[in-house]
Amino acid sequence: MKTNIYFVRHAESNYVPKDDDFYRPLSEKGKNDVKRVTDFFKDLNITRVLSSPYIRAVHTVEGVSKDKNLDMEIIEDFKERKVANRYLNDEEFRNFVKHQWNDFDYCLEGGESLNQVQERGIRALNKIIRKYHNENIIVGTHGTWLGVILNYFDEKYDYNFWKTIKMPDIVLLSFENENLKFIKQIEV
Repeated sequence: MKTNIYFVRHAESNYVPKDDDFYRPLSEKGKNDVKRVTDFFKDLNITRVLSSPYIRAVHTVEGVSKDKNLDMEIIEDFKERKVANRYLNDEEFRNFVKHQWNDFDYCLEGGESLNQVQERGIRALNKIIRKYHNENIIVGTHGTWLGVILNYFDEKYDYNFWKTIKMPDIVLLSFENENLKFIKQIEV
């Protein structure tokens, strides 16, 4: 028996500098892409829908939750990493991201390192695998979070891979017990 976890990186959202990242809504394109995500899962036997608490992640997978008549479970540790206590302009953010992917311990004041994000993510993932073993699960989450989780299992998932993660994107991880059997990126 195996546990299949479909990680769904959220659809495109409206980014407004200095807005609260938690409440960032989906863009019109993102809202349209939610239908594609929902349609992809229509014929699959999904038993659980989990999500980061961030609104853009919740809204990306809620169509599946409604279609399958499943309650959505919010998992705090599936949230995106905190960057800093201050706003970064585009250039600062690009430099910050490169630095983080080169040094998983690097973080700004009030922010999280990629090692911290990876540790909380793997801890939460292992709890889910033990709690819901032999199920087909969807997890609504974020690009950096997804990137560092994949990197935990295989270092080929690095900064260059992270730059290719789409909005939305789906990556399947299949486990036997707690042992990863394969990773498959899925086109939607």
